Amino acid sequence: MRFWKRNLALLAALVMGLAGAAWAWRVTEQERQVQREIAGQVIRFHVLANSDRRADQEIKNQVKERLLYSMEELLAYTDDLEETRACLTSALPQLQEEAQETVREAGSGDIVTVELTTAEFPVKTYGDYTFPAGTYETLQVEIGNGLGHNWWCLIYPSLCFEDALHPVMTEKGGKKLKNVLSDEAYDSILQKGDISIGFLWF
Repeated sequence: MRFWKRNLALLAALVMGLAGAAWAWRVTEQERQVQREIAGQVIRFHVLANSDRRADQEIKNQVKERLLYSMEELLAYTDDLEETRACLTSALPQLQEEAQETVREAGSGDIVTVELTTAEFPVKTYGDYTFPAGTYETLQVEIGNGLGHNWWCLIYPSLCFEDALHPVMTEKGGKKLKNVLSDEAYDSILQKGDISIGFLWF
C-alpha cells in the first residue's frame, strides 16, 4: 500500500510539474507574441560609446545631442512608422557625417557607424510605459569599439526630443501606440511607474 501511495504521489507531482511547465511555456509564448507586436510598431535610437572612460562617455553624449537635434527637424512632418523609417533611411549618410564630425571635433579618431538595424534590448520603463525585452528596430550609432555604457530612447513614437535626459512618452505618442496596438499589447506596456533614464548597463 505504501508503495502505491508513494508512486501515486510521485505521479501526481510529475503531472503537476508538466502542467506547470506547459503553462509557463504558454505564458512565455504569449509574452513573446506581445513583444513582437509592440516591436513592429516602434523604432528605437541607440548610441554606444567607445568605452566607459569619461572622455568617451562625454563624446557619446555630444553625438546623441547632435543627432537628436537633427532628427527633430528631419522627422517633424512624419506621421507614421513607414514615413519615419523612410526618412531615417534616406538621412543615414547625413547622420553618419554629423556623428563622425562631432567625434572629430571632440579630438577623437574613433570611427562611427550609423545604421538602421535590429538589436536586443532589456525591459525598460518610460513614465507610464514599460517595454518588454526583445528584438527591436533601431537607429544604432556605434562609436569606436562600442563597449561603453550606452544611451537610448524611442524615435517613433517620439519620446526622445522633449526631454533627452528623462524621456517620457508624450500624449500624442501614447495615442499613436494605442491606435496601432491590440488592447492586450497596449495594456501590457501601460503601467504606473518611475521614470527610467535611457541608459543600458552592459
